Amino acid sequence: MSPSLPIIGAPEIRFICTMSYLSFLRASLSAGILALSLMHLPSACAQTAFDWNSITPSTSLNWVSCYTEFTQCARFSVPLDYSNPSAGSAAIALIRLPSPLGLSGAPGYRGPVLFNPGGPGISGVDTALALGGNIQGVFGQEFDLVSFDPRGVGHSTPAISVFTSDFERATFNFGATFLNTEATSRSSLPERWAKVQVLGSLARERQGDVITHMTTDNVARDMLRIVEAHGREKLQYWGISYGSVLGSTFAALFPDKVERLVIDGLLDLEGYYSIDWRNHVVDADKTLQAFFEACVAAGPEACAFHSPTASAIKRRLNRLYERVLRQPAPAYSPSLPNYGVLDLVTLKSTVLGCLYGPSETFAPLAVGLKALEDGDASVLYQLASSADSADAGLINAAVVCSDGRTVSDSAAQIAEYAKAISGVSENFSSLVSSVRLQCSGWKVHPNNFKGPISGNTSFPLLIIGNTLDPVTPLSMAKKASLAFPGSAVLTYDIPGHTSFAWASLCVITHVRLYFQNGTLPAEGSTCNDAVIPFFPTTSTANARDLVNEKRGPLDEIVEGLRRADKSSALHSFALAYPPTFIKQKA
Repeated sequence: MSPSLPIIGAPEIRFICTMSYLSFLRASLSAGILALSLMHLPSACAQTAFDWNSITPSTSLNWVSCYTEFTQCARFSVPLDYSNPSAGSAAIALIRLPSPLGLSGAPGYRGPVLFNPGGPGISGVDTALALGGNIQGVFGQEFDLVSFDPRGVGHSTPAISVFTSDFERATFNFGATFLNTEATSRSSLPERWAKVQVLGSLARERQGDVITHMTTDNVARDMLRIVEAHGREKLQYWGISYGSVLGSTFAALFPDKVERLVIDGLLDLEGYYSIDWRNHVVDADKTLQAFFEACVAAGPEACAFHSPTASAIKRRLNRLYERVLRQPAPAYSPSLPNYGVLDLVTLKSTVLGCLYGPSETFAPLAVGLKALEDGDASVLYQLASSADSADAGLINAAVVCSDGRTVSDSAAQIAEYAKAISGVSENFSSLVSSVRLQCSGWKVHPNNFKGPISGNTSFPLLIIGNTLDPVTPLSMAKKASLAFPGSAVLTYDIPGHTSFAWASLCVITHVRLYFQNGTLPAEGSTCNDAVIPFFPTTSTANARDLVNEKRGPLDEIVEGLRRADKSSALHSFALAYPPTFIKQKA
C-alpha cells in the first residue's frame, strides 16, 4: 500500500516527451511490424537545436534558455585537478527545470535536486530532456530539477575520446565481443588481453592527463561545487544504478553535506572499487526466470517464444546458446539497418540488456529469440547493436578502471577469475569477468578516493532496491544500508533494473515524502503495487488493472514516467551493451 501524502500545492506536471517506446512497440508489435519499429524508433523529445559553445563556462551559474521552453542550461567551471587548481578547468554541462517558486522568488522554494541517471558515461542532460518533467513532479514544484553531464561525458569538456577517427574506432572494435571471456573462447583470450593492453596505452598516452581526473570522487566534488553555486550548503540528490556509486561516494566524502540523498539500484560498492563485480549478477538468473514465467503466462499469441512451461523455454534458450557457440550466426536483413555476426557473448549480453526494463523489452526479446530459432539472427542483432556503443564502452572503462584498484592480471589469471566466479550466474558470469579483463590493461591509475564507502550522514539516506534486479541486487541495497547508519531500504517487488523499470505510485510517494518532509519508510517496507504489462497484447480487461485508479496528482506522474523514454535510466553500465531501443543517441 502507498503511504498517504500531503500534497503541498498541485505539482506542475510537464510531459516534455509525448510518445513512449512502450506504446510505440505495442502498436508496432500488435501490427506485426517489429522490423519497422526497430528501424524507425521515435526520438526522445521534440526539441530545438542548442549550441553549447554559445555558453561561456563560469564559476557562477548563468542559466540560458535551451532545447525547450521549460529547460535552461549552463556551463559550470570547476578545477580539473582539485589538488592543483592552477592545472586548468573542466566545464560541466548542466540543465535544469526550474521551480516556478524559485523563478518568482516566492516563499517555499527548496533549492535544486541533482539527478544522475547512471552509466558511467550517460548524459544527464539527455535524460533530463526525456524524463525531467516527470522526475521534477515527483519532488514537487518547490524544487529545481538539475541534471548534468559528468566530467568527460556528453556536452562537458574536456571530453574522453581516445580514438582519432571513426575508422580507428571501428578497426579497434571495442565492444562486447572484444571483451569475451566465455570458457569456450579462452583459446583466444590472450589475444584479447593483449588488445586491452594496447587500449590502455592509447588512453594513457593520448588522454591520460584528462582521464586521471574523471574519477567518481571528483564528480562528487563537482556536485558539492554545484550545490554551493546555488547558494546552498547541502546536497539533495537522486542517483540510479552507477548513480548509487556517485551518491554513496559523496556521502562518504561529505557526510555532513547531505540534506536528502536517494540511491536507487545499488551496485556492490566494495566490489565496484575493487574491480570484483561478481555480486552484481547474483539475481540475474532469477530475473531471466521471470521472463520465462511471464512468457508462459502470456500465451502463444502474446509471447513469440512461448512454451507450456518455463523449463521448456529455458531449454530452448540453452539450445540457442549451444548453436551460436558452435556456429556464430550471420545477421543481415535488407530491411534492417544493422548487420554483423551474432556470437554467444553478444547473444548473452542482449538477453541481459532485455532484463532491464521488462515492460518494454520482454516482447521484443521473445520475437528475436524465436526468429533466431528459425534461422534469422538479424532481429536480435538490432537489439544488440548500438551506434555509439564503442564510445560509451570506452568512457565506461575510463571511469570504472580509473576508479578501481589497479588490476594487473595476466590472461591466465583472467581465465582463472572467470572460472572462479562461474557459479555466480549460470548465464551471465562471463559478462562480469569482462570488466576485469578490460581493467587489466588500464594504465591510468590516479590516487583517488576508493573507500571505505560509509559514513554517519547529516540526514539519513533513502535506498531503493528491486526484488529481481539483474545487475543491482536487493542484497546490495541492504549491504549499503549497513554502511550508512539510520538509512532506510525500500524494497520494490518487481523484475527489472531500478525503480525506473516500471514507475510505481508507492515508490514515488515514498520518494516525495522523503524530499518534502524527510519521512523514511518503516523498516521492512515493500512496494508491491506493480502489475507490469510484459507483453503488448495483454487483454483490455487486464490492461485496465495495470494503471492505478486515479487517487491524486501523482498518478499522472506515474503514467508519465511509464510512457517516457527511459534509455538512460535503464543503461547497463558495462555488463551488457543494451538494445538500441533502450539506448539511443539523442
